[in-house]
Amino acid sequence: MPAPRSSAPLPTDMTALREAIDAIDGQLARLIAQRSGLARAIAEAKKAAGDSGFGWRPAREIDILRGLIAREPDLDPALAAAVWRALISANLAAQGGLDVVTTLEAAPWAKLAFGSASETRILSASEALMAAKQGARTIACLPWPAENESWWVDLLDVSLAGVHVCAASPQIVAHDAPASLLLAHRAPEASGGDISLLAGPKAALAGYQGHVLSQQGDMVLIQIPGFIDLDEPLEAGVRLIGSFALA
Repeated sequence: MPAPRSSAPLPTDMTALREAIDAIDGQLARLIAQRSGLARAIAEAKKAAGDSGFGWRPAREIDILRGLIAREPDLDPALAAAVWRALISANLAAQGGLDVVTTLEAAPWAKLAFGSASETRILSASEALMAAKQGARTIACLPWPAENESWWVDLLDVSLAGVHVCAASPQIVAHDAPASLLLAHRAPEASGGDISLLAGPKAALAGYQGHVLSQQGDMVLIQIPGFIDLDEPLEAGVRLIGSFALA
């Protein structure tokens, strides 16, 4: 009577599989090195051209991630997001770096978004928003504005004019909402499938038919589907807090 066949891979099979993984790792290392070299070349070209602008482009980043997921259906979206966030963050560091500020609660999501490529400072929400206002390369990572979060009210003050929500972390969300939002002193960019945030007096927001995220006294924060441009006229007292997109 023949011996029963085992479902476990034979040692020779395991060896072959590990050798295949080692070969792929070598290819990945070469490609990452090439990509990093191109990022350094871009940084040098920008420097030579006198371009000292803010290199963070969240709309392009989300487009890249969506494209990867669409082209490789077997690729785990969360894994893809983690890997490409690390690569993009390293590129940003090569192009002048970022100053990332966050609250203690949102710190894990700042780390997810920007990895070890940028040093992260822990501040209060108000301090983080002011740092984003004053820093040319500063990004503030703050908790998702649920009912108990009121930092968004500060954005109604003229002292923080120009600071907007531009992205979310994480970028892959199976259900519900992202854990945090990323803000900077810049205009949001449309990427398709965007969600816009508006804040102001409850009466002024009644006509927008948005989903209420948080209310502090008479002030309300709502989200509505679609991208709202900064030039689009709004009801008196209403401010565009920003826009973000998910992959």
